[in-house]
Amino acid sequence: MPVTELAILPLTHMLTSSNPTLPTSIIEKFRTAKAALEHASGYTFLYFQQIEDPTIIYIIGKWESAAAHREFLPSKENLALLELLKDDIVMQGEEGRKMAMWHLDADIFGLKPTRMGEKSVLRAPVISCNRYFIPTNKKDDFVKKFTEVKGLLEDYTTPYPVMGGWRIEKESIEGKERDEWVQISGFENVDHHMSFAKTEEFAKYREVVGLVEGFEVKHLKPIEGL
Repeated sequence: MPVTELAILPLTHMLTSSNPTLPTSIIEKFRTAKAALEHASGYTFLYFQQIEDPTIIYIIGKWESAAAHREFLPSKENLALLELLKDDIVMQGEEGRKMAMWHLDADIFGLKPTRMGEKSVLRAPVISCNRYFIPTNKKDDFVKKFTEVKGLLEDYTTPYPVMGGWRIEKESIEGKERDEWVQISGFENVDHHMSFAKTEEFAKYREVVGLVEGFEVKHLKPIEGL
C-alpha cells in the first residue's frame, strides 16, 4: 500500500509571522524539487509553510512504499536537489532545527471521503498537523479512544475529514522507542481550530490526550504557486 512522506525543512532565510513571504528564488527551487519528486514517485507532492514559524516548510507526498523512497534518496536526481537547496535549508543542526523526514503507514491522498460533500483535507485553507507521542503499551488504548471520538472533530471540521497515520520509522528517546500518530485536520483558519476547544464536544474529544506522553500542534498553509 502507498505511504505518505512527511518532510520538515527549516529554512536558512529570516522570516517572521509579520513578514512570512518566501523569496521568489526559493519558490522557483521548490518548483524544481516538486517536479522531480512527482516524476520519481508518480504521485502528487504538496508544499506548506508553518504559520507559527514561517521558516519551517512541510512537504507532504506519496510513494508506493517507504522502500521505493529510500531507493530514490541516493539517486543523482535527489542528490541534485540537495545541492540545489543546500544554501536554503538547514541540512544538519541542533535537534528540532534540522531537516527531518519520515513516512506514515497510510495514504493521506488516497483515503476516500466517507461523508457527502467532503473535500480533501490537504486542500483546506489551513491544516493542523498534530503529532501525538504514545508509549507503546498505550497504543491499543489510544486507537480505541481515537476511533470513539474522531467523529466529534470531523463534525466540526466538515467538509474536511480527519486523516492520519502511524509513523513507520519510530523515534527512540533515551533508548526507548515510542509510537507516533500524525493527524491532519482541515480548518478555515487558526482561530477556527482554536474555537473547537470552546465547544461541548471538546471535553469528550480531549480524552485522547490522557493516553499520550506528549504532543505537538502546528498549523500549515499551502504555498501559493506550488
